[in-house]
Amino acid sequence: MRIFVLLLSFFASFVFAAPSYNEILRKIQAGDYAGANAGLEGFVKERWRAGEQEKAVVLYIESSLRLGKTSDVVRYSNQFLDFFPKSQYRARVETALAASNVLERDPYMGAETLRRVLAYTKNPAAVAQARDLLSQIFSADLLSVNELQSLLDRGISDKISKGFAQLALGQRMQKEGRYKAANYWYNEAKKNNPDLTEKSERLKSALEGKGAGYPVILVLAPLSGSHSELGNYMVEGVLLYADSLKNKVKIQIANDRADPATALTRVKQALYQDSIIAVIGPLLSASAATVAAWMAEKYPYIPVITPTATDDGIADMGKNIFQLNVSSARLAYTIADYAMNCLKISEFAIMAPLGDYGSLMADEFQRVVERKGGTIIMTQNYAEGLPDYQNEFKLLRDRKLKLDTRRMNMSKGASNVSLLPKRESWLEDSTMLFPAIFIPSSNPADAGLMTAQVAFNKLRVGNLLGTSGWYGRELLVNAKKQAEGSVFSIAFYSDGNELKSFTEKFKSKWQRDPDENKVAGLSYDAIRIVNQALLGLAQSETIQPLPAEIMQKREFKGVYGKIILAENGANKNTGLISVEQGKLVEKFPWCEVSP
Repeated sequence: MRIFVLLLSFFASFVFAAPSYNEILRKIQAGDYAGANAGLEGFVKERWRAGEQEKAVVLYIESSLRLGKTSDVVRYSNQFLDFFPKSQYRARVETALAASNVLERDPYMGAETLRRVLAYTKNPAAVAQARDLLSQIFSADLLSVNELQSLLDRGISDKISKGFAQLALGQRMQKEGRYKAANYWYNEAKKNNPDLTEKSERLKSALEGKGAGYPVILVLAPLSGSHSELGNYMVEGVLLYADSLKNKVKIQIANDRADPATALTRVKQALYQDSIIAVIGPLLSASAATVAAWMAEKYPYIPVITPTATDDGIADMGKNIFQLNVSSARLAYTIADYAMNCLKISEFAIMAPLGDYGSLMADEFQRVVERKGGTIIMTQNYAEGLPDYQNEFKLLRDRKLKLDTRRMNMSKGASNVSLLPKRESWLEDSTMLFPAIFIPSSNPADAGLMTAQVAFNKLRVGNLLGTSGWYGRELLVNAKKQAEGSVFSIAFYSDGNELKSFTEKFKSKWQRDPDENKVAGLSYDAIRIVNQALLGLAQSETIQPLPAEIMQKREFKGVYGKIILAENGANKNTGLISVEQGKLVEKFPWCEVSP
């Protein structure tokens, strides 16, 4: 009720002087807002025009706020902002809209609107009104720590309002037992708003002798931009497990915007402001590599666990850096190792998609094959997403024919090893034999389409090989029979029980399924690993850094299967899938028969 009264106090007077509005203005000045609102309703429902009509809408919005008609305020404010985007009354309308947001229990939206108003308005009265309302929102303790941090990250241009936000954030931190952070924000508050010095110092005095307070896990996620949906899944995965921490550790979420420089800035700020004991994230490989390189040098005792980054070598940057997602290079290694050791194949052709992913997979596959004494007889690139790969297969056949011709002529002792009479006839009629073709397609539909076209284009292949991009229903839809016997590597090896349990818990809490990209599940695993390491340290008589405790355990239960950390801190748990009798069947990635 108190905040309602405070909000309404901002709309006590209006200064339109147009004669046609004198009666309405007199009602407003007399406190007859209902009468003024009824009189304005007719104007609002007429055809909108700039000038007097524009003023009428503003008066109607503000009088509706006085009367508690928040739904009308929201409706007509949004219409006004669309219809009069350059109105001189824009700040007044947005301020009324912000007040309605607060009254309708969406204080963050209201505060964000007022933050924008302060960023653009030059009208002193509008600045004072927006500032006062924003300060009241902060003082009423309506926003969470993450909401306050988000507003400050976005930038509050008005220093007085910024000081109130920082003071409110300090008070929230103090309530959560994060005393180091509280002290930091009290100091920032008085820097920006000297009027808060006395209050800040009084609050700081209560922190004396309390130390740093609760430890904090920093979560770096892209909460804005093109990757924000995955960032939200990441946060939801972490928060799903956060209840298990039982308030012994706090969670701080920072928006890194999927930008390496921003991610590093957020880490530095958090370490300066709070008692960070672990970092989860970033989501993307470029940001993860940037943060990992800096943290490995500056804070080697703080673990950095990236749940999703797949670039090879990030975990190599330091003993405190961990990768839970299996790297693309590891997937290529697994299928190459299996093909040579278990299938006894020594010659391979590669058909790789154009781009960084295809190049990485092809290079790693070739590196493993050649290290083990095998041969890549040819590599052909292709553009994914085409309906027909006849040209690509024709080029592959042509190159195989040249190789077969040379071998045939050399076996006969011919002087011209490249000679092949009726070459065009050979190309048209003959079926080219390949021991194996590695196709690291990035999606199952494309893998199925290519597999279906192999025999049609007169290639007979002993084994078709792929990686995790093959995994999906579309592979069998496009090539159920043609894919028979093919094998591809996948991240993790699992019986599916842990995933089922996680999916049920996730859906119960967030009312949606976890994402297919495994972001939510891997983020859940990341905080679970941190918690298990903390519990291990608490029960151990040996004091060691948290990263060492994680490496000592090495194996962790994961949503998608065991997480098995290699010496460099990267997850090495890969599996295999084969197509058998038209079904996807999980296999062990070694030369044993599955039980």
